Amino acid sequence: MTDPTNVLRDPLADPPATQFAPDRSTPPAPASSDVSPPSSLASSVNPWWRIGDFGVLGLWIVVVSFTIQYHEKWADEAQAWLIARDLGLRTIWFHELRYEGSPGLWHTILWLAQRVFHARYGAIGYIGAVCATAGVALLIFKAPFPRTIRWPLAFTYFMVYQYAVIARPYTLLPLLAFAAAILFRDIKHPERMTVVLVLLANLTLHGTIIAGCIGLGYLREAIKSWRILERPVRNRYLISIAVMALTFVFLLVILMPTKEYVAGLVRGKELAQMPRPTPAQKLVAGVSGAFLDYSVPSFLFIALAGAWCFLRGRLLTFALPVALTTLLYAAVHGLAHHHGTIFVAAITGLWIAWPDPEEKNASNKRERWALQGMTALLLCLCAVNIWDSAVVIRREYLYPYSGAEDAAKYLKSVGADRGPIFGFTYGMAGVQAYFDHNILANIPTTYSHHGLPVAGERLDVDELERVNPDYVVMYSNVPQVTLDVDGPVYASLGYEMVHFSDGYYFYKSAVYEREAYLIFHRTRPGPAR
Repeated sequence: MTDPTNVLRDPLADPPATQFAPDRSTPPAPASSDVSPPSSLASSVNPWWRIGDFGVLGLWIVVVSFTIQYHEKWADEAQAWLIARDLGLRTIWFHELRYEGSPGLWHTILWLAQRVFHARYGAIGYIGAVCATAGVALLIFKAPFPRTIRWPLAFTYFMVYQYAVIARPYTLLPLLAFAAAILFRDIKHPERMTVVLVLLANLTLHGTIIAGCIGLGYLREAIKSWRILERPVRNRYLISIAVMALTFVFLLVILMPTKEYVAGLVRGKELAQMPRPTPAQKLVAGVSGAFLDYSVPSFLFIALAGAWCFLRGRLLTFALPVALTTLLYAAVHGLAHHHGTIFVAAITGLWIAWPDPEEKNASNKRERWALQGMTALLLCLCAVNIWDSAVVIRREYLYPYSGAEDAAKYLKSVGADRGPIFGFTYGMAGVQAYFDHNILANIPTTYSHHGLPVAGERLDVDELERVNPDYVVMYSNVPQVTLDVDGPVYASLGYEMVHFSDGYYFYKSAVYEREAYLIFHRTRPGPAR
């Protein structure tokens, strides 16, 4: 029998939880040999700088690949995988997504990976890494920032870890947002921007918001030049506007929550019985987590960056997506990993506002000083977030992110899946993904269906005694409390804890919550099945 006193000890107890906590091509060189090209131009044509870009990308790939080797996938990663595995595309898009509260581009990618390439669950991390690699490649090779910003920015927390190692739809967010930033000044090809924005809108609700904001800013720039645009280009704009409008209507229809879904959310919150942060607390946590880890410097960063974008005449494409993604996090729904959507929105806005080489050459002294100040501000952002990256990658190496994989290995080792198993709460999806069938007798789906009836959220003693499972698995964010409260109940029903699988939801230089699994085994015979 496992000693619960020792096995539940938290080796990371010291860190606090953090719940609250147009054409950009290079201009031609002057004809006169007496005039030297600008430094940014010289660096862009120097092959050694390009070799350096490839070297940075290669280093980034090595770091991410190393970290993935030690990352234990958690329930949120498994949830999308299981939905894609067990459901058809039509059912996913027109039924299940409204219970997920998110568009289905990521689910579709996973569906294709499993149906076309016969990918196994272990491949999901590398699927996410490929998506993230494309986004970082755009940053390193195409961003208008100087290399002193581009290179370290690639190794910031969200770029090298949260939206690269953790295989969720957010791995595609930098790629699509940065692609939109690249196309922003190309007002003669709205169809290209439309394709990117449609994909971005179908990624997550955060992507929908960012796509709408960038699309609005892009249309505003086109209206300024409407008189000089040729008729075919104008017609393509009208078609693009119609496509975007239909996209938003489509998303509204398929994601409109049902009464059952809302009731399930309310019921889930009632069952959780845990204090929840206020919108004001979440606002502070979201902004702090997205930028400089503390509230005052983070809000100062937003204010200074917004002021610089205002001077550049690009405030809309910075302030609007940052404000709306923050509002979504604070007032509607948000967890720690959503902080990165605010970060990506801000970097995209600064990308759009950044001057091209011609604008830099034509800038006055005040504008040059402002640009240097913005560069220094971004360097501070990189420094703080690179430190966070180093801390979290070290912890990924030393400690388990989730106990799901270990729990699945234990259940397989004792042949538990050959008999009935009971499992409780949303985290069971993390274990189910390691099996090719539903191993739970008390939950009808391998994934967590967020609607009524709420299955597997609370122990039904009558059902337990009727089915008489050999094993019971409990997922918990507070394992010691779970053991203290539920342990005696299971003991009275003839069960004892035989295995504990620990995990830590790492977030920057702290731990957001535990990701643990407690496995109980029936020690005395129950009634005949």
